[in-house]
Amino acid sequence: MKKTLFIISQGMNKPPDNEIRERERMDLQPRVKLLEDLISAEVLDERFLETQVPAIRRFFYRLIPCFLAQTVEAFIIHKRYSAILSFYEKVGLPLAFLQKITGSRTPHIFLSSWLSSTEKVWFLRRVHPLLTKIILWSSVQYKFALKKIGIQEEKLKLTKYGVDQNFWRPIDCEQTIISSAGMEMRDYSTLIDAVRPLNIPCHIATGTARGELFDTVKQLYRIDNLPEHITVEKKSFYELRRMYAQSKFVVVPLLKTDTDNGITVMLEAMAMGKTVICSEVKGQRDLLQHGINGFFVRQGDSEALRAAILELWNNPERCRKMGEAARKHILQYHTIEKFFQSIAEEVLPVKSELNQIKPEQFYKYDEVP
Repeated sequence: MKKTLFIISQGMNKPPDNEIRERERMDLQPRVKLLEDLISAEVLDERFLETQVPAIRRFFYRLIPCFLAQTVEAFIIHKRYSAILSFYEKVGLPLAFLQKITGSRTPHIFLSSWLSSTEKVWFLRRVHPLLTKIILWSSVQYKFALKKIGIQEEKLKLTKYGVDQNFWRPIDCEQTIISSAGMEMRDYSTLIDAVRPLNIPCHIATGTARGELFDTVKQLYRIDNLPEHITVEKKSFYELRRMYAQSKFVVVPLLKTDTDNGITVMLEAMAMGKTVICSEVKGQRDLLQHGINGFFVRQGDSEALRAAILELWNNPERCRKMGEAARKHILQYHTIEKFFQSIAEEVLPVKSELNQIKPEQFYKYDEVP
């Protein structure tokens, strides 16, 4: 069987594949290789450009931006593969444009959390008939694609984003803090304003991503007189899990956005049985159930956020029950197996049996010490 060409943005800064698999096996990070194994993928990232291409092209690629090099390489080699799965808009959309003008018929499945930016709309209006399927997990973006871009319903697939519910699992330990995490579209100023007068320890796990420091994180570092009970430090996956475990609940403060920013942190926290407080924004509406497994609060309103924090902090039994509801919701709708299965069904000519395989057949773990 031919392989699937899987296009992603990460590369040189991540560990080698064998190290990632060992870290997965040792329960030091979530499963990320499961989808690649399921669809028999060859990953086209930065490392591929440095290790898998001829010397002449490698020399040329070093002279241009990485995403452009990936686009050129993907177009050169894509006919070797049974299908293309692109999870990097900077490459996937230009590649689809090249496929269109050259008449390429290699199936191309496009994954995206955000279609509504001006440049993506321009590309999608021209290439969406060529794409085999566009897989989304935001109902807001799905409706935008359908009504604003004019993409046919049969070209779109709305699925539920997944999380490794085995790695992110409830851990029994003392809960003495609240926490937050993430980089994109975060409103940490409002969170700090809300927590500043409270005697509640709060840790914010954030930092650089692939060497880049988001403006929202830069703003956090510019805040003067940060109280001692509010700490900021980037965490590894293992450390982040420990932070969630020690948290009574998790706060995801967001700026105004029409995308589902914060979804990864929310899924991780909920999978660990934690209640989530999230800013009420247009794009974040498919996961949290207000009053059942978390709270929405007015965006940018530090007083409303403070009231929600105190409500959960002072009512540990309610907080615990909402956290249990959060874990149950994840297991029912958002497991990593369900998410990857939904993708694989569009990539593979024959549907896999992933949902019928027990998680322990993929992954063995012990409790965190």
